[in-house]
Amino acid sequence: MLNGKSKSSQDELQVRLGFFLENNSRRNLRAPANQSCSSLTSANTSPVSTLTGSSEADVSRVLTMQEAATHHHYHTGCESIGSMMSVSISEQSNASSSPVSRRHSVTTSQSGSNVDELLAFKSRRTTVRRSARSGQIKGPIDPKIRFAQYRQQQLTLKPLFFEVPTQEPDPLFIGRHWLVRELATAVQSTDSPGVLLSGNLGTGKTALLLQLVEYSCFGRRKEMPIAESDGIYCQINVAHDRLRSLASHVVAYHFCQADNNSTCLIPDFVHSLAAQLCQAPQLAAYHEFLLGEHALQHVLSVKECIADPERAMVMGILEPLATLRRVGKISAKNCVILIDALCEAEYHRPDHGDTIASFLQRMSEHFPSWLKVIATIRTQMLEFTKGLPYTKMSLDAWTSNESLQKDILEYITFRINQSQSIQHNVAGGREIVNTSAHFKFAQHLLGLTKGSFLFAKLTLDLIERGNLVIKSSSFKVLPVSLAQIFLLNFNLRFPTATAYERISNILAVCLAALYPLTLTEIFYSLNALIAGESTGGDGEQRERSAGDDDRTEATETSAIDWDEFLCRFKTLTGFLVKRIDNTYMFFHPSFREWLLRRDDGESTKFLCDLRNGHAGIALRLSRLQAPLDPDQALELGHHILKAHLYRSAPAHHSPRDLQAYWVASVTSCVSSALSTLRNVYSPNIKVSRLLLLAGASPDHVTPFLGNAPILCIAAHEGILPMVNLLLEFGASVEQTNSQGCTPLILAASKGHCDVVRQLVAAGSCLGQTDTSQRCALVHAAIAGRLKVVKYLVACDWLPRAEGGSGAADVSLEQAAQQALIAAAGQGNTEIMEDFLDMGEVQVNRLDVITGETALTTACANGHTETIAILLSRGASTEVRNRKEMAPLLIAVKEGHWAIVERLLQHQASDVELREANGKTALMVAAEEGHVGIIELLLNRGASLIAQDKDGLTALSWACLRGKQQAAKCLLERGADKQHADSTGRTPLDLAAYQGSASLVQMLLDHGAPIEHVDINGMRPLDRAIACRNVQVVQVFLKRGAKLGPATWAMANGKPEIMLILLNKLLEDGNTLYRKNRLQEASHRYQYALKKIPVVTGASESVTAMMTAAIDPLTGGTVVADSNNNNTSSTSAASNATFQQLRFNFLLNLSRCKRKMNDVAEAIDLARQAIEIKPNAYDGYYARSKALMEHGNYAEALRDASTALARAQQTSPEIRDTLTRLHSDLQKRQMQVFADTANSALASVGLVASAMENVRTVAGATSRSIAESMDIITDL
Repeated sequence: MLNGKSKSSQDELQVRLGFFLENNSRRNLRAPANQSCSSLTSANTSPVSTLTGSSEADVSRVLTMQEAATHHHYHTGCESIGSMMSVSISEQSNASSSPVSRRHSVTTSQSGSNVDELLAFKSRRTTVRRSARSGQIKGPIDPKIRFAQYRQQQLTLKPLFFEVPTQEPDPLFIGRHWLVRELATAVQSTDSPGVLLSGNLGTGKTALLLQLVEYSCFGRRKEMPIAESDGIYCQINVAHDRLRSLASHVVAYHFCQADNNSTCLIPDFVHSLAAQLCQAPQLAAYHEFLLGEHALQHVLSVKECIADPERAMVMGILEPLATLRRVGKISAKNCVILIDALCEAEYHRPDHGDTIASFLQRMSEHFPSWLKVIATIRTQMLEFTKGLPYTKMSLDAWTSNESLQKDILEYITFRINQSQSIQHNVAGGREIVNTSAHFKFAQHLLGLTKGSFLFAKLTLDLIERGNLVIKSSSFKVLPVSLAQIFLLNFNLRFPTATAYERISNILAVCLAALYPLTLTEIFYSLNALIAGESTGGDGEQRERSAGDDDRTEATETSAIDWDEFLCRFKTLTGFLVKRIDNTYMFFHPSFREWLLRRDDGESTKFLCDLRNGHAGIALRLSRLQAPLDPDQALELGHHILKAHLYRSAPAHHSPRDLQAYWVASVTSCVSSALSTLRNVYSPNIKVSRLLLLAGASPDHVTPFLGNAPILCIAAHEGILPMVNLLLEFGASVEQTNSQGCTPLILAASKGHCDVVRQLVAAGSCLGQTDTSQRCALVHAAIAGRLKVVKYLVACDWLPRAEGGSGAADVSLEQAAQQALIAAAGQGNTEIMEDFLDMGEVQVNRLDVITGETALTTACANGHTETIAILLSRGASTEVRNRKEMAPLLIAVKEGHWAIVERLLQHQASDVELREANGKTALMVAAEEGHVGIIELLLNRGASLIAQDKDGLTALSWACLRGKQQAAKCLLERGADKQHADSTGRTPLDLAAYQGSASLVQMLLDHGAPIEHVDINGMRPLDRAIACRNVQVVQVFLKRGAKLGPATWAMANGKPEIMLILLNKLLEDGNTLYRKNRLQEASHRYQYALKKIPVVTGASESVTAMMTAAIDPLTGGTVVADSNNNNTSSTSAASNATFQQLRFNFLLNLSRCKRKMNDVAEAIDLARQAIEIKPNAYDGYYARSKALMEHGNYAEALRDASTALARAQQTSPEIRDTLTRLHSDLQKRQMQVFADTANSALASVGLVASAMENVRTVAGATSRSIAESMDIITDL
């Protein structure tokens, strides 16, 4: 520990330890250099101890998802248990990012780079993770390499580290077949949410749960074959399948351990439970769900679990699981959560809040029926679980339960048969095996056990080792209780008082620790208790002398070196068991309790004094780890109070003042210690008092609950003792959090009436408001806290003294008026009626904050009963809110049918009531799409033709908001579909503007005018184009809407609309061409060519098109507000499409002109097409045909050759057609040459006849080729 430090640093550390030793002694005072976390193998480690979150289940799921080769091979044999651990890999885990560190949790960060630092418990806030997937691994492992293959699959949730210590490497487990069968039946039952298994000490409750974990997805025996020669398992082969079947339902487990406080705390329980559920293969869907829900990951973080564990449990675990099961993502199979030793958690009962047992009781109603809990508890502490609705099973009826007797007898018989030493001892030392003596002994021991496997085991161990020698057949030498067994063991180990005194403080330190300690921590805690003659410092002398009078053991006068410490510690072998993380725990809770307390009539020998242990830990923390961080300061305060070091302090010094001075002198910031997350939400009152005495500020601002002071959080959580403590030390009742909430407001909103009383008595101002201008009374009314409301109303509302912010305070009358409206809005009728009984409150007055009346806010929130009460108490339906909305209009807008009907019935309310802009209730209902209310209003006589200030009817509003069902209802009830508003817009215009294609289709089906023109010259199609409603435009085009000048004007700058319109012209032209209406088709093509945007210099073209814009709703001209970058990118993207369209139109128009015998125009159009796409064969083919019609065979042949060359990558049919055209042109050209050469022989008849035949064949071939190519160019 001291290696690498200078001699002066060593001396300084020795002085702080109180050791003024010689050089030799100092050199011996060291921890062995070879002690490191890379060698955590222990012969005492139990192979049936539970596994942590990096379990085989996690690996199996990862390997299933990633079928990739890995460089690691995982072995699950028992011989590899020593290396079944892995270092916490993430510095960004919850523990490192939150102000809370969990010592024995895998969320704790660890550098892993400096082995020496791991020996120094000053920085030991780390842990290790145990894994069944790891094999024998030599030397340190780089976690970045080891976990690289699936790091991205991991969540920030990390489970607690559990290990149940045992004395043997592989403890024997026999029997319990009947219990497994009963548990399996209970798990499959739908009558109970779980099973509560009770039993006395040593009845095997934990052993059974360990077996279930071992055979579950988290264990090493999940797929282990059963060998007939295996003595342990040959006894359970019959029930093996049943045990494995029950274990297959396990999806999480938790072991509460009194000597490991983190396992007994609810926040850690919830966080660890979520982490294990994510790793269970049965709940892989839950893991995937959390990966995509970062908000839920935050809810399940350690910080949030501490602040609100109930919310984390319900929102982060139970509700997602129920939802996933409901949608079929989790298989229809009951799942089980194992929770061991609920009684152990009771030893860490917080000053405020639940234990795990009471927490489960409150959460049981939220558990889905398929998620079962199997929990265990000691029989003597069953009263703590009387509220749990679980099926009760007991292991204590051993006299009447033959199965219990059979299990223990089977265990005893097996032990006797497997041990010759036991056989020899039972037979009285004779070599011949006496079967009758063995049977008699087994029966006698069975009667002594009273159902305790632990008693049978420890007794047989004593006999097997020869510590008990059976001399008579009466077996009187056998112990009769666990206490006698422990006493016998200690008498054998420590025959003298001196021998026990050598290890008594070691036991005291381990008993006093809040968590399992390492050898190094125990060593320094032990040495811190030694007060030699050379103790350094007057303060140290006072420290020791203050507590010496209360110690019963002799005090050593010199420090213990490391070798001497190891020698002493070795005598406790078997009682203290080493765990995977190099810490030590007592082998069984019963032994721990025997050291602490005895029953009446039992020997008090070897009782431990816990004060020594607490003193040692406190002194060690102060000397070696100062200045202490907040969590360490809380731990120090706990041990100081338990140690009672200053009980014999001088008269002029108060013991509490000395303790406070001690804490203040070694803590970096006592105020930060007071406001740690755990102490804020689950405070230790006595330690908090000590911190306040040490100088902690009662007004310290925390980073929680909106930077709230400590008093605000205590009031919000309803922790009355903490509130009283802070008020006692002068905490300000007027301090607020960032939302301006005072402690009184927070307590009132949560309904903590006792806290409210204390705050009011302490001078809290009743009229002080938060940033939303609401006082405590209003918040209580909103939350429905009737008791708090009655108390606050009965108090004297006195303004604050001058100098404060009294101007912002509200009077009782103002607060009551606000509270009335707030209560009405939440439907808290009882509170509302109380306020209505007050003379100062008026039912029709507007709230100065929200501008609502009680009736309008009740209408908005749909509280029918509240509205009935208000109407009966004189509320007026004519009084409007600040927005000039009457109650009827608000109810219509929110869709509350029953309230609308109630208001219409009350005093014949006007059905034609209007808003400030002239909208009637029917228009509001149509606008919101409330069909039921529309029918109700129409039945009450509402007018379909009523108009608002803009001339819009109910049908107009339905179309404007796209409410198709509302519009359909109005049309069926006779609404005018041709009505035009003040600007000439019909319902179809408004529907086109809104963009609902189905609504437009419905209006057209009902006969709405498609070509109606408003006062701005816009038609419905134009309005749809202006709004870029592509689907609506397509509907109009299919219904034959005409394309006018306004249409193209609206389409300017909208490439997607232009493409639709141009495609429409192309389809129309092609249809006309097929009908041989060439003139009309030619007109369509020419019209379209004029409308295609100019793509050359696209930026200028588009800019020109975008210089002006039309408002699609009103039809007026507005200044265009376009983004130049967006315009350029849109133009560039559409250039290619428009070029292709121009190319197609030119080709089709060329074909029309050719068939209309306008060959010259056809040639010119084909030339323009070639200029657009010079590498395409189409343009050359079109020009070739036009030239052929013109008689220019040479040019036609040249274009045909070019077309054939460009068509090499096209289909064979096209190439064949082009080849035939090329051949025909060659023949035609040859014919021209022949006609010229033979002009002199024109009179010869044979030649003329032959040439005529050639021309006939050539003409037929030309027509065939022409017809073929006409087909492939039909666009």
